Amino acid sequence: MSLTVAEQTTLKELIGKLKPTAGTYFRSVERRFMDPSQVLSGRGTELYGNRFAPSGMRGVYLADSDGGASAEVLARKKRLGGASQITLDKYPRVVFAIDVELERVVSLVRKPRNSALAAIRSASLADDLSYSQDVGRFLADSGIQGLLYKSLVGTGVNLLVFLENCATGQLKVRKLDETIDTLKRIVSKRKR
Repeated sequence: MSLTVAEQTTLKELIGKLKPTAGTYFRSVERRFMDPSQVLSGRGTELYGNRFAPSGMRGVYLADSDGGASAEVLARKKRLGGASQITLDKYPRVVFAIDVELERVVSLVRKPRNSALAAIRSASLADDLSYSQDVGRFLADSGIQGLLYKSLVGTGVNLLVFLENCATGQLKVRKLDETIDTLKRIVSKRKR
């Protein structure tokens, strides 16, 4: 981990201000990963990492709106490939509503007054993800369940949920049974 002792101390101060978070967030997934029972597995993040989560860490990225979830995916694909690699007509996605009830969440949404924390936030939102991944690992290792941070592609807010610190039931696909029934009907119509 590349965080200095001073940065770790500053993050510990942030952790001291944790708050619960509850509500509905949104998750956009590729059609091939649309199995509702796997949407919250964290497998993609575990395999590939992302901002605030290095490879090997199970995490679920959510947005505070369905449009925000889709915009985040397009931006990530552009960052990884140099140009947007997906379009809605070539690469359909499914957006799930996720009900969240977390007890230990920290926020980097607003620019902090504390200059040391403001510097951490700024470096974490830069293009190079190695620093933000170190921050995420530190927060997860400290028992934090979620991190709220501002979207870099819009006006919304993202939530990364560190699954290793969550209990069953703290994240739920809204209307899971109804969603599964709907998907089964869609599949059965396509097979005819």
